[in-house]
Amino acid sequence: MLTHKFRLYPSKTIEQKLLETLEICRQGYNTFLGEMNNQTEIDKSQIQGIIPDMKICDDKFSKVHSKTLQYECYKLFSNLRGLAQRRKTGKVGQLRFKGKGVFKTFTYNQSGFRMINNSKRCQTLWLSKVGNIPIRCHRPVNGNIKQITIKHFPSGKWFAFVREDGNRQNQYPMTNKIVGIDLGLIDIAYDSDGNKVTNPKHLKEKDKRLKHLQRMMSKKQKRSSNRNRFRIQLARQYEKLVNTRDDFLHKLSNYYVQNYDVIAMEDLKIANMAKGYYSKSILDACWGRFGQFISYKAENAGRIRMLVDCRGTSQRCSQCGKLVPKEIGEREHRCNNCGFIAPRDYNSALEIKRLCLERIRQELPEYKHLEMEALPIRQLLSVKNEAPCES
Repeated sequence: MLTHKFRLYPSKTIEQKLLETLEICRQGYNTFLGEMNNQTEIDKSQIQGIIPDMKICDDKFSKVHSKTLQYECYKLFSNLRGLAQRRKTGKVGQLRFKGKGVFKTFTYNQSGFRMINNSKRCQTLWLSKVGNIPIRCHRPVNGNIKQITIKHFPSGKWFAFVREDGNRQNQYPMTNKIVGIDLGLIDIAYDSDGNKVTNPKHLKEKDKRLKHLQRMMSKKQKRSSNRNRFRIQLARQYEKLVNTRDDFLHKLSNYYVQNYDVIAMEDLKIANMAKGYYSKSILDACWGRFGQFISYKAENAGRIRMLVDCRGTSQRCSQCGKLVPKEIGEREHRCNNCGFIAPRDYNSALEIKRLCLERIRQELPEYKHLEMEALPIRQLLSVKNEAPCES
């Protein structure tokens, strides 16, 4: 299954219908939640069965496609399952009723939509009970469309997330190369081939503008037009920041997926690391998102992303394995045992690559250490591909 994100350009009349659909879906979700709270034994089919009665009691629910209301019931029980999983790890609360303005998405599942290709820059998306909306499809949708989710962003823009049942044909030729990547704050990526990418620090570039808009918005009266105007400006600045980060990470991850068969990275606990002094810089570097991009692109391209234990990768010598303690400010690795001198991050990248090779040797014990540099990808596919790290 593939999901495409396309920009919508609704007219003012259509936008009012979209906003009305969002509000009705919010009220439908709250109705389902209230019905569930009144049950002694939760029954999903009984809760979903009240949709016809809702339409009889209130005509506004007839303005929304039936599949869309059914999906709100599915969303409720999906949230309930997520709450049950979190309850196993710690104390959590309960599902809450959604306030006005909280709902941002509604979904057409299986039916109620149609894509019309009119051979122009903007195609047309038809939604039941809404109408025709111009949509900018910057890439073709080759498979059968199974689901369309409409989302209203805080900046005021509308997007459609189109899910199709096709598979992306993105197979690159085999390179028989393995790379280890060390993530950092000065150089966001330093690999075992000696390549490094300086951290662009996107937040630092836009921090002054964001603080100014935050101050201006805080001085405006709540629920006023002036406050809403600055809220939209602030949301657009944050959206631009996210798009700039994603563009940079997409290009960087695409480079590694194209040029290497196996990509080794540290299994970092980013949520724990982001609680210290460098939390703002760590979150701005987006290590977790970078790992996610490499993970799904590697899967589509037939590559492997492998996670290795991060403990001691910056303290051990990659050549002899001796422990060389270093403070966080020391940027050079000097081993007194073997005399190896290299930048600290480069040594870490070499150590990550070595751990990756050791793990492959455990999976494929019949191969020697030196032969692993030229292992074909068809043999490496037996190695378990790790899930993306948490962001």
